[in-house]
Amino acid sequence: MTLPLSRKRLVVAAEDAELGGLLAAAASRLGAEVSLAPGGGAVNALEGAAVAILDLPLPDLGAAEALAACARAAVPAVAVSGVYRGERGREELRRLGAREVFEKPFPVEEVIAAAARLAGVVARPVEEEAEDEVTGSVPLRADDDPSIAAAPVFALDDPPPAAAPAPRDGFATPLPEGPRAPTVERDAPPPPRGALGATTVPRLLVALHVGQATGALTLTAGPVKKIVVVEKGVPVYAASNVAGERLGAICVRRGLVTAERLDALRRAAPDGRTADLLAREGLLSPERRAELVAAQIRAVAWSTFEWRAGSYAFQLGRPPAGRVPVRIAMADLVLEGVLRTATLDRLRAELPADVHLAPAPDPAFELYALRLRPAEARLLPIADGTKSVADLVRLADQPERDTLAFLQACQVMRVLDAVERVLASTRRIGFM
Repeated sequence: MTLPLSRKRLVVAAEDAELGGLLAAAASRLGAEVSLAPGGGAVNALEGAAVAILDLPLPDLGAAEALAACARAAVPAVAVSGVYRGERGREELRRLGAREVFEKPFPVEEVIAAAARLAGVVARPVEEEAEDEVTGSVPLRADDDPSIAAAPVFALDDPPPAAAPAPRDGFATPLPEGPRAPTVERDAPPPPRGALGATTVPRLLVALHVGQATGALTLTAGPVKKIVVVEKGVPVYAASNVAGERLGAICVRRGLVTAERLDALRRAAPDGRTADLLAREGLLSPERRAELVAAQIRAVAWSTFEWRAGSYAFQLGRPPAGRVPVRIAMADLVLEGVLRTATLDRLRAELPADVHLAPAPDPAFELYALRLRPAEARLLPIADGTKSVADLVRLADQPERDTLAFLQACQVMRVLDAVERVLASTRRIGFM
């Protein structure tokens, strides 16, 4: 069968590597050849392209320049943006030459359908169900692999552990003089599937939110396999082949059923689903089931947040049939997950002390979507580019690990960006 975009080449330019990869995956699924670029280098690949999808503005090229390059190459452009917002923003991008405009967050399939229309073909929506290779697999136990025994099983009833506030002793670096913090540069977007060494699970989840994607993110590390399913960018289902993260194990830990009785129920109905077996016995109400499924989604997702080895793959498709209707806010999942799982050594390595942070012009989440604790709400307004990460740690009313984890989460969610040092006297954007 010939796919709609066969023999069509699309150019995708996006600073956000994970979002670029998601767009590329959706286009490739329809047969397109995709040229990926993280910035203005995409203009060099326009010759012979059928359509360009541009995340505007690009980090090294303004919207006017990028769209003018498309016009010179006679390549129609689809623009997506978190900066050009509202009707006036859309009108400006159209005035500059964009044929189609989408504001973030956007449904990735609609963007690809618009690109297909500009290429002269029709792209139909995904009809198949996303594959789930995890739920039906035999659960791995701790003695199957040493890494499983060491992995935490999250206690979801308790908040993240708190520690005594660190002392505040002023700025770590003088202001306004001092060397500029290095600008964080990101590599070209990864392919639709790839290694977790090139990205992280939280970044992938944020891209799925921005792309309003529906499908399955499968994560693999050695014998461990996990899946997180999203519907329009919202987590709705998760599964793991680690025994301690299966729904039955969660029910035993919560005291809903003993391990012995659960084993007896499974022996009596080996093909039955655990939740259905417990419901038939009157041990699990629909409300309690939904609560436990939400807890399972969080536990499975959070357990992968610190993975820096392994692989990922995202498959567009409908969520598995028969799932419990559960929806979890992606902002809550990412923010709380980073706060719970991030280790101090890794935070120090991945968020250098001399980097300066300032509000991002195109946040993946608005501030009202973040459930901030008081110390975080006080910290965010002073992350205005004039202070280094080390300065922010010393000014915070919480321990270093908690501060770094919050700042890291804000970077992942594009609420904060790494910037070159801003002088104290400079007019600048802020949250206040």
